[in-house]
Amino acid sequence: MNIEKIYELRKSFTILALTGRKGSGCSEVAERLIQGWTDDNAIFRHPDTSNISHNSYRKYRIVYEYSRENFKPHILISYKKILFLYILLKDHDSLIDFLKGSRLKEDFAKSNLEHLCNFEDEIKHLQKCKDEFQSLHNKINTIWKNRRKNEKADHLKELYISQEFQNLSDNFFNILEIHSTVKRNKLLQIIGNNLRKSSHYNDSTNFNLDNVFAVVILINDIIKSFTRKSKKDKTVTEIVIDSLRNPLEIMFFRQRFSAFYTIAVNRTEEIREEVIKKRYEKDEQIDVHKLISEEYNGAKAKDFYKQNVSQCIQNADIHLAFKDYKEIDELNEQVNLKNENVSPYFSWQMQLLKFLSLIDQPGIVTPSPEERCMQLAFTAKYNSGCISRQVGAAITDENYAIKAIGWNNTPEGQVPCALRNADDLLSGKDDYDAFTTYEKSNPEFQKTFKDNYNNTRVEEKRKDLKGRNLCFCFKGLINSYSDGKNQVHTRSLHAEESAFLQISKYGGQGILNGKLFTTASPCELCSKKAYQLGIKVIYYIDPYPGISLEHILTAGSNDRNPKLRLFHGAIGNAYHWLYEPFMAYKDELNLILEHTTKDLASMKEELLLIKTNELLSAKNDLQAMIEENEKLKEIIASKK
Repeated sequence: MNIEKIYELRKSFTILALTGRKGSGCSEVAERLIQGWTDDNAIFRHPDTSNISHNSYRKYRIVYEYSRENFKPHILISYKKILFLYILLKDHDSLIDFLKGSRLKEDFAKSNLEHLCNFEDEIKHLQKCKDEFQSLHNKINTIWKNRRKNEKADHLKELYISQEFQNLSDNFFNILEIHSTVKRNKLLQIIGNNLRKSSHYNDSTNFNLDNVFAVVILINDIIKSFTRKSKKDKTVTEIVIDSLRNPLEIMFFRQRFSAFYTIAVNRTEEIREEVIKKRYEKDEQIDVHKLISEEYNGAKAKDFYKQNVSQCIQNADIHLAFKDYKEIDELNEQVNLKNENVSPYFSWQMQLLKFLSLIDQPGIVTPSPEERCMQLAFTAKYNSGCISRQVGAAITDENYAIKAIGWNNTPEGQVPCALRNADDLLSGKDDYDAFTTYEKSNPEFQKTFKDNYNNTRVEEKRKDLKGRNLCFCFKGLINSYSDGKNQVHTRSLHAEESAFLQISKYGGQGILNGKLFTTASPCELCSKKAYQLGIKVIYYIDPYPGISLEHILTAGSNDRNPKLRLFHGAIGNAYHWLYEPFMAYKDELNLILEHTTKDLASMKEELLLIKTNELLSAKNDLQAMIEENEKLKEIIASKK
């Protein structure tokens, strides 16, 4: 029986959106998805069936064999090329005016890059391709005026995949990079910000939240055009977007497509730094990390239109730890899998096969112990009453048995920031007891608090709250008038700290040589506690911007140093989507093979039933013969 119909919706359409910090490996993952399967052992390592020493390798063998049959090339939608489509909506002269404009210089100056905002050389090169630019400009404007939505999207898709567009866009990006990679990336960052602010690449002044989805709406239209063609041709549509770096754009696709997955590509800081140094070798005298930091930490509050890679990583469905075969071979040589009771390291290609297989065939393998524990930490973080950032943590013994769960929150008995209302502190009424003596009486804090929450602007904007609670971040206010960003001033315990304290509070179970799972990574304070308690392995998702690794976790005696392992796996809703099978695998195999293995008791029961039916049939036949004989006797008697 062909059961592929059950999986048809799952396999016929998927969207993968990559996200990650610069130098993490998104481009390499996208390239592999575009190319699809290959039997090349250097790309997808063959399973070593002669020496399967760990269940993780058995799982890899399963997904490898499945991928050989099912891994198809994906269609690439390049985010930066969608930006170029928007650039083409305006003519060539508009682009030149934008590159010469004072507003662009101001935006570069905000990043201390004003010395890069001279595009004279780039403009000379752009002038040479003016005819090609104007030709595509005319074509896209004709398409844009089409009132028939599907036709417009179909024509845009055809333009996007045309060799004419691809060649010009590649040439455009190469021209922008002739002197500096930072210069090009900063320009594209500004263009993306402008589009999400105003829906025009050269307009940074008209500010409207409605425009935040301008870029992804166009991507969405092109995706729908691909799916319409696939339905007509009875083929599959598998899309990869390289890459999304604004959390609202991820939310846009997640709310529209059940078959949408965000894949965060993460790399250890040491190797990522080497990649960045090589990639930005033209920019030795430029603060590259300033630009990277802007992309990593942006998109907060009124800056919703900016990139925020940190939040995108936190929101991802699947995490890939970008490690090549050389790295994992060296790491696996250092790991005693049995004594340390940890899973082996896998290359990013091997990880990719696992998740592609799970997307197609949910439950084809079971979660790793690391995924199981990180899922608990991820779920726990939503208990946090912090209005700034939610973090979860889980602590296990050396055998992955859960010993404690924690999340960042105020100590028990104190009121989390999310549950307090600024109006109560202003009025001194209602839930006034939710606030500390410091908040109620410290003159400097009171002045800062009232300056922020007792003014005409807040009163004018109250209607826009639409019932939302008017809470505030204590740490944010106190750091606004005291020197530096002091994390000691936060009201909440950190997630890891809370989990550690749960153990001593409710029984004092030992966690020597245990494992810590955190949805961020431990700061200096929590790293010291982990070190002191004898934690052996720390699994983390996104590096904390601190010095805990160099200053604490690698200090002292080597045999006590906790090992940091970059997490890879599925978490959140994706954990359920990928690991919950559509039906019992045994039933699936029986349907495909048209074969059922019956147990002895069942077979005896069936045989007994057959014999019983045979006896009943014989009894009925005998009864019929008796009745017939009786009738014959009556006939004979009547004739006498």
